[in-house]
Amino acid sequence: METFEGKDQAVRTTKRSVAVFGGGIAGLAAAHELTRLGWSVSVYEANRDAGGFFRSARLEDKGNMPTEYSWHGFGPWYHNVFDILKQIPFDDSASLYEKSLSRPIDFGIAPDEGEAQFIRISPFLSAHRMLRMQGLDLVRWTWMMAKTWAAHRRSLEHYTRLNAAEQYRPPVLNPVAWRTWRATFGPWIGSDWKNASLHTMGDFFRKLLISKPAHYHKADDEGPAWRHGQGDNWLLLLGPSNEFWFQKWVAHLEKSGVRFYWENLLYKLHYDGRNVTGARLASGEEVSADAFILAVNPFAAAEILRRTPELAEKDQLRLFDPLIQEGPHTQVSFRIAFSEKIYWPRKRAAVIIPDSEYNLTLSPEDQIWAPDVDLGEGVAALWTVTACVGDVPGRIYKKPVEECSREEFLEEVKAQIFSCQALDGLIREANGGRSLTSFPILRIEIWHEWRFSPDGIQTHQPKWVNSTRTNPFRPTQVTPVPNLALAGAHTRTAADVWSIEGATESGRRAAKVFAPEVKVLPQYNPWWLRWVWAVDDLFFARGWPHALSAGLAALGLTALFLGAMISFF
Repeated sequence: METFEGKDQAVRTTKRSVAVFGGGIAGLAAAHELTRLGWSVSVYEANRDAGGFFRSARLEDKGNMPTEYSWHGFGPWYHNVFDILKQIPFDDSASLYEKSLSRPIDFGIAPDEGEAQFIRISPFLSAHRMLRMQGLDLVRWTWMMAKTWAAHRRSLEHYTRLNAAEQYRPPVLNPVAWRTWRATFGPWIGSDWKNASLHTMGDFFRKLLISKPAHYHKADDEGPAWRHGQGDNWLLLLGPSNEFWFQKWVAHLEKSGVRFYWENLLYKLHYDGRNVTGARLASGEEVSADAFILAVNPFAAAEILRRTPELAEKDQLRLFDPLIQEGPHTQVSFRIAFSEKIYWPRKRAAVIIPDSEYNLTLSPEDQIWAPDVDLGEGVAALWTVTACVGDVPGRIYKKPVEECSREEFLEEVKAQIFSCQALDGLIREANGGRSLTSFPILRIEIWHEWRFSPDGIQTHQPKWVNSTRTNPFRPTQVTPVPNLALAGAHTRTAADVWSIEGATESGRRAAKVFAPEVKVLPQYNPWWLRWVWAVDDLFFARGWPHALSAGLAALGLTALFLGAMISFF
């Protein structure tokens, strides 16, 4: 059972040229597949480089310090991502899969008071300790998780409309555990707790904990061969995203014949009532091709489609307006550069600061990246931090990220980081008792595309995430227009969650619309899970309670009956 529609609607065509609009992961994945099959591929990207929401940059006015658009990692269920990384050379000796990926990081929770707690064995087995649960918290947390796993249609049609944080609100969890649990949504699921649905939460953790097959890695300088599989922690890149992924991917695609046109924004698609006949760029230049793939973010796609109303009214394409109804998601990343080396007690680590109003996630890049990566002029330690929630008031100015000035934002995040006792404890442990505040900050840099103004914080590349209101409107890659396909993590995929894997899979599925032989790797849904889904689908169709709830009630009644019979005799 798949979690999307249109998977068997591939359109066979003898046409061989394609224009891909968007040089993010989805657009590059589509270009990657089609050029391998002999298509003539042109990619048009509005930015000056590739990568989309995964981009990195180096800023000359910041001492050539590397920066990243956002926090990102690779889960064990990223099957299509890893498959493509194996096909891209890092150098003459190995692929990106072999030389760009770190070993798993240690993921932890660092509260304002107490000690940091890290995942041991798996997130599920560590939940009680990490999430600061008490009493029956773990039982209720597990029960809610099990119900999301054991639902298919109920999850897609009902749980998508339920806010996950609200479903766990006290008394389901105690207030501290609830606050800690919801803080994991932004860093892990990629959708802040104000918007994340129960369906998205359950689907993400199901894939994380039961994903197959495992991914095997060769021995390296750090040790013997290793595997990355179900329940394992995330991998990161060993350097800035563009330097360790996208620049090498673009070079590989160019060598394969793909033509790239940078800083070329799509303005409009031409439509004759059956096919897209061409496209106009913002520069006024016209683009012609046999097939077209729209792989831009959904906000840009909606604007482009509105300029051709007869196209925007088509099935799947008319979903874009409701898809973006909640507006963009504000997730602001920034770097803290220190002039002295700061050691961590764990070689590769990332921590969530759950008591932070802005839901901060922090990772020391210098501890994870390859030792030869240039951190910038005078930089000895470099941390990347992401504010995952944009509309919760801060502790100093009582303003959410979306309303802060640049100076207010920096004061807020510094206060939220430096008041974290558990984080300071980690630093003291690894640095001879020195506190975090004793290390001089060289500079703090916010991703350069965020613009602070009296009207709020904005970016020219708005981010979409799964939410309780927008998830039902995700379009398929197939459209009623035979030579137009869609791509992007906002489209329907088996990955389902807005993610690197979702973007990669969508690009492959968009290519498959025109070339049915393109291979798309599935997500793992074991037979026993599909069987449970089928039972609950039957219950849901009849308006009955969840199959697990009904089963638990039946067990309870059976126990009462047996108890009464024993008492009678």
